[in-house]
Amino acid sequence: MALNVADLIKPDSYLPTVYDINYPKLYENGIRYAVFDVDCTILPFDDIKVTNDNVTLFNSLKLLGLKTGLCSSGTKKRVEPVADILGVKYIANAPKPFVGFGDIRNMFDSRCEPDNTVMVGDSLFLDMVLASKNKMYKILVDMIRDNVNLQVYANDFIQAVMYAVVKPAGFKYKEYYRGNIER
Repeated sequence: MALNVADLIKPDSYLPTVYDINYPKLYENGIRYAVFDVDCTILPFDDIKVTNDNVTLFNSLKLLGLKTGLCSSGTKKRVEPVADILGVKYIANAPKPFVGFGDIRNMFDSRCEPDNTVMVGDSLFLDMVLASKNKMYKILVDMIRDNVNLQVYANDFIQAVMYAVVKPAGFKYKEYYRGNIER
């Protein structure tokens, strides 16, 4: 069977921010673990200033019963302080999208399986491919654009190429939707 690249990168849900996700519905439908990208997903690029909104969100997810973690290609020096403030485990220097599910399970526990785990990120290539490769539910959010630099522009270029690839699968930028287990 031929690999359909558009299906590989098309998110199951696409929402404006991490705050728009229906976490109770995900939990109701069996999701117990949530992996978040850091840069441009929960914080602006290369920023470690965790906000009260971030803390409130992650505390509410813990109260809901979701175990949360961070998976970032950022350095330990950058990711660890964010994880410490949020009280979560993390994978730093992650070679996304090539992180294996064993690494994700090791961040959590032995009950963590692809079918009870969600990946939340801003990148069609890095985050959605990682989730597809590991058979996790995948949620794309729009990039937080508070800090704009050369790396953000490079990411914009890659995203534009990925949007063109995923367009034939019915994906349209800024046309938000929820997947089956989040409705």
